[in-house]
Amino acid sequence: MRAMRGMRGITVGMRSAVRGALSSTAHLLEALLGSQRPSGATLQSLLHEATEAASSPLLKQPPSGIDSLTEIGMYDGALAEILATAKYRHWPEPLENLGVRLGQEVQATSLWLSDSIEQDRLPWLVPVPSPKFRSWNRGLDHTAILAAGVASVIGLPVRSLVARSWILPQMQLGRASRAGVGGSLRLRRWARRSLRRRPQVLIVDDVMTTGATLSAMAGVLRQGGAQQVHACVVAAGRRTQESIPSEASAPISWGVVRG
Repeated sequence: MRAMRGMRGITVGMRSAVRGALSSTAHLLEALLGSQRPSGATLQSLLHEATEAASSPLLKQPPSGIDSLTEIGMYDGALAEILATAKYRHWPEPLENLGVRLGQEVQATSLWLSDSIEQDRLPWLVPVPSPKFRSWNRGLDHTAILAAGVASVIGLPVRSLVARSWILPQMQLGRASRAGVGGSLRLRRWARRSLRRRPQVLIVDDVMTTGATLSAMAGVLRQGGAQQVHACVVAAGRRTQESIPSEASAPISWGVVRG
């Protein structure tokens, strides 16, 4: 009898373990598939609320070397969480929507762009590059997706005029190290020829914090022949290290998990 009871206990324990494993697997699959993430009209509504809540009446001065800066809002709250989740957890749809929203902002507010179009001098649309390994590891190139969204609105040609060698992610760099980020950027071989044809450039990035990356991009492009360098970013971040979500602690909302 004791042996039978022992066997029953083992069987019940095994069933409980199997149920637990199946439940964990279901949650894992749900997280990997992102079934809880908003999409379509729901996502657009969420992004609208996030950008409205993150808007700031204070206009930031463009970083050194940048002629004008266009932004949607502050890197804070829901907008920061959506951006970080999309970037680090392979969620391209918000980036596509935010690229379109950024293009609309540039089209509505940039007088220099209207003048360029009237003079038939369309600028190049240049995404801030990521190291190839980092884009591969994340499963997407977030600035390329944003640039495509901007281009779909204002009709500018996208060109990757600048390449980037591997460096530590910016959230792991101190302020002094960020100031030296330009050493990882280089002009592509054919970029000078492109800049002779079109010496105006519009840089696209997701977030500006210290402005070091945009300044470094402007320096490299101007060395290659760019005469005007403008920039547009989804969000302007607070200039403190604590406000920037790290890759290791990226948000886990909408069915995504730390990996």
